[in-house]
Formats: sequence, structure tokens, C-alpha cells
Amino acid sequence: MPRIDSKRLPLRLKRSCTDVLNPSLMADIVTEQWIQIQQLGQALHITQKKEEDLSPPPVA
Repeated sequence: MPRIDSKRLPLRLKRSCTDVLNPSLMADIVTEQWIQIQQLGQALHITQKKEEDLSPPPVA
């Protein structure tokens, strides 16, 4: 298996590898993403409720 010279790796790849090896950072990222998902869900719910309120009543 060939050795990889870390001096030749792009900085972005080095950071990615470091991030993956840092469980605390990964937990923070997952937590932030979960918060964003919850906020999107709330926004969708609010939008759907507003659309229901604005739609005309069904014709009988």
C-alpha cells in the first residue's frame, strides 16, 4: 500500500480528516443540523397552516 505524504494533501482534505477524527466537533455539527431540521419542519407547518387559512371554503 503506498504511503500518502500529508504535505501534499490539500488543506481542505486535511481538515476533513481531522474533523472526522474529532467526535466532539462531529456531535456539534449533528446537533446544529438537527436544530435546522426542526426549524424547517416548524416553518413548513406554519406555511401549511397559512395556506389552509387563506384557501376558500369547499363548495357544498
